[in-house]
Amino acid sequence: MQQSPTIIGYDKRSVNLALGWTARFGAEAELSPIGHLQYGWWFAHWRKFDRRERAAITLAAAACDLDGLSMFWGSNAYYKYHHMLFHNVGSMLAIAALAGLFFWRRPWAWLMVVFAFGVHLVEDYFSIPWDMKPWAPFNNMVTNLNHHISAPIVQYGFQTAMMVFILGVTIWIYIRHKRTPLEIISPAFDRLIIHYAVLPWRNKCATCGHRAHFRCDKCGKTFCADHAKPKRGCEVVCGTCAG
Repeated sequence: MQQSPTIIGYDKRSVNLALGWTARFGAEAELSPIGHLQYGWWFAHWRKFDRRERAAITLAAAACDLDGLSMFWGSNAYYKYHHMLFHNVGSMLAIAALAGLFFWRRPWAWLMVVFAFGVHLVEDYFSIPWDMKPWAPFNNMVTNLNHHISAPIVQYGFQTAMMVFILGVTIWIYIRHKRTPLEIISPAFDRLIIHYAVLPWRNKCATCGHRAHFRCDKCGKTFCADHAKPKRGCEVVCGTCAG
């Protein structure tokens, strides 16, 4: 009698389903790619990197989750390939080679891109009860911390602690450097969004005294929406500087 193959992941026939925790945790057993980006953002501030290097390090920290794009081919494909296709040292070596093409003259940036990618594997091992093959393609051993510790502890204990920690680090980086991961899109966009959220707490419009949501990129004064004028490229100027 032919033995059916063992399926790892979240396929309906997966061995994980037989373990009982798949149905209970499902797709929520994920450290968000945003969380991985935030860790990469932290690594990008371990040394003095320029914006291009910070972007590469930050994005590399979430690059493993590109295998999550398999969701567009259906749930079975997602459950089969996510955490399996790119969450391994083989992909890390590929990233090392790719990063070398751009940063071979900047060895610290090169190293941190590879480091950020690799730490993603460690983060997922300790925070997500989802099997991985971290040593592929050299070894197909399947592993995860939930093989040794109860899945709820991994999911709700370790993951929560990691998210609270990195949120605090992201806030600290903003306080010290006045930037967030939105800088990857555009420094002006980063300033626009963060100013809108932060300025009203302590700043008043220089014209009318109402709460200020914008800072003029030319004179540096704060203004409300009625006395600030948006410009192309997410820049903001006041009525006086706009001429």
